[in-house]
Amino acid sequence: MKRSFLYLVVLTLIALSAVVFLVSKDGSSEKLVVEAFFLPGIAGQINDVNRVEIVTAGNSPVATLVRDEAQWRVEQMGGYRADWSKLQALLAALAQARVIEPKTDNPEYYGRLGVEDVTADNAASMLVRFSIGDQTTGILIGRQAQGRQGTYVRLEDTPASALVDREFEVPAQLIDWTDSRIIDISSSEVAEIEIIHPSSERVLATRISADQTDFNLAGLLAERELKSSWAVNSLGSVFTMLDMETVRPAGNIDWTDAIKIRVLGFSGMEILADLVQLEDEYLLRLHASHPAASIVQGDEEGTVGQQEIEKQAEEDVAGMVDAINLKVDGWAYGISKQKFEAMVKKPEDLLKPLETP
Repeated sequence: MKRSFLYLVVLTLIALSAVVFLVSKDGSSEKLVVEAFFLPGIAGQINDVNRVEIVTAGNSPVATLVRDEAQWRVEQMGGYRADWSKLQALLAALAQARVIEPKTDNPEYYGRLGVEDVTADNAASMLVRFSIGDQTTGILIGRQAQGRQGTYVRLEDTPASALVDREFEVPAQLIDWTDSRIIDISSSEVAEIEIIHPSSERVLATRISADQTDFNLAGLLAERELKSSWAVNSLGSVFTMLDMETVRPAGNIDWTDAIKIRVLGFSGMEILADLVQLEDEYLLRLHASHPAASIVQGDEEGTVGQQEIEKQAEEDVAGMVDAINLKVDGWAYGISKQKFEAMVKKPEDLLKPLETP
């Protein structure tokens, strides 16, 4: 009997560890088990997720994220790369969420928790629907609990709701699901910036070293004065924390009359940009290169140690160039009007007006 009792205990423990839902005898209601995973078994499969849909009130799609062999992409943005850090955090939170307290299974009370179906035009919930192979799971993310930890959630098409021990960041704007940072080149790294307009008007600002505080404006006539040093120095920041508002493939855009920008860094990396205005859109495309690399490769002077330092520096810059081009090649980015205007300065924009006689 002792052995039979021991087997019974073991089987009971196994059953309790595996259970997620307790169903009443008549099967009319499902109740979530406190401290159990809200999505049992998902943690071990989270890396197999290949599609995520975000849907908001009125059954309105926000973003559809799909994974290819290389990375996650946003369908509504022409397949542009998704913000993996945001998606990863959401999937991890869902996989780790544990039930603090079972809540209502009465649809009349869903609105209080914000877990109503997103088919309602005034729904407060956000639907996160993810796929693993041909299996799809939908979770309605509701309101955060007041005065206590956690968020109210409900499985799509399942009556029982619950309070879980996680908070979820689920942006309701498409742009927030993309990797919206185009490029980020600190002004301290910039040696030269050149702006060339189709009219042949040209701005060239240079400095000899990073220790030089102010850029020099090339071609400044003796009788003309700068509006301010800041006006010229700000050109060095045109690629600093540059974010997009939209993105689409660059191939269908006419770049013939584009304003061209060249930014040369002290590292030898060069960034070339084309900018055009199409009605109310301000578009930009980029390409990075390292023209100084051939000079470094051909220079065999100096000690072995110096040559190794130069080789490592060249490899580091080449890595940065490759990373930028992998991200930006083939894409046209929509940027703000304010940023566009800051990037396409003409000489007169940087100079004080001529005094009238």
